[in-house]
Amino acid sequence: MTTISSIMDGVVFVGRAGNVVLLNSAAEDLLGVRALVAAGKPLDAIEGGGDLLQTLIADQRRTAKGKEFARTVEVHHSQHDLLYVKCTTRFAQDHRGEPCGVITLLRDVTADFKTDQLKNQYLSIVAHELRTPLTGIKTFSTMLAKGSLGKLDDRQRRACESIREQSVRLEHQIDKLINLGNLESADYGQDREVVTVAEFSTGLLLPFEQPARDRRITLTFRADTTEACLFADRADLRRACQALVENAVKFARDGGTVEVRIERTADGGLRFGVADDGIGIDPRYQRRIFEKFFQVEDPLTRHHGGAGLGLFVARGIVEAHGSRIEVSSQLGRGADFSFMLPLHRPTAEAAAAGAAGSPQERVSCKEPS
Repeated sequence: MTTISSIMDGVVFVGRAGNVVLLNSAAEDLLGVRALVAAGKPLDAIEGGGDLLQTLIADQRRTAKGKEFARTVEVHHSQHDLLYVKCTTRFAQDHRGEPCGVITLLRDVTADFKTDQLKNQYLSIVAHELRTPLTGIKTFSTMLAKGSLGKLDDRQRRACESIREQSVRLEHQIDKLINLGNLESADYGQDREVVTVAEFSTGLLLPFEQPARDRRITLTFRADTTEACLFADRADLRRACQALVENAVKFARDGGTVEVRIERTADGGLRFGVADDGIGIDPRYQRRIFEKFFQVEDPLTRHHGGAGLGLFVARGIVEAHGSRIEVSSQLGRGADFSFMLPLHRPTAEAAAAGAAGSPQERVSCKEPS
């Protein structure tokens, strides 16, 4: 008890009967509730505690269904500045392995959260400031390459084309920084719509056809169905898919293959996948490749470009759609990334409304057989 009372993280333990058994001093400070008052009472019978206590109540109810929850909560504390507290709630087991209650750990992550906020704000400002002069470079280099400002010889035209291509490449990296800021923003939202697989996949591989030709990579696309419908933020989900394709083309071997597929699964769902025959990923790094700015290669000696943001952004978008990216890879044998696509499954009421001519349903969809 001395150890639990002295640790820096808050500990809240609710017993099998649903009453508070333990509330250490750190939890008292964060909740604004005294242990002597809370002991023996259900969480929802405790006065005070504010939003953090309501979070504990909600998470402990969800944990009763056998799940573990972790989230960060903004806390307006009466005696401190604005706090950010990470709440992790899980089942506790006794010496026989039987459930004996629910435990919640409260960790003050305000310093880390504010550091990330400042970093993202800085990146967003830099990205927007870079975009302004880049627009002029891209516009005038395109005009020069097309001869709109005067006739050029072949060497001059190739130079202008090179300037334009590099400006497009830089614009792509700037977009990643802007998307990173949007993805980690508390106001991040999605504009979901119903879209067919055919509409979603049209032009999906277009940005990678020339880079693939330059390295003699065979880029293929296969879809088991084109009539099924997705319920997704079309722009965001395409961005995630293209990040996976870009990664595959980047690390595929010269003269190799990259296969992009949308395939049916045994349970009637649809899975998007990208497979390459490149250098593969060391098992030690297969979880870390989704971290922000992480590079497997040494940044000073690496052979492949990129800012280490593509897979991070892809993971965030895919998880926001309720799915999860899975990776299968062996060194020297390529890599395979895939995730479940968010299928649109209309309810009976929605289907009836569509049959009656509802203006909200404008896409004719067929479920994958």
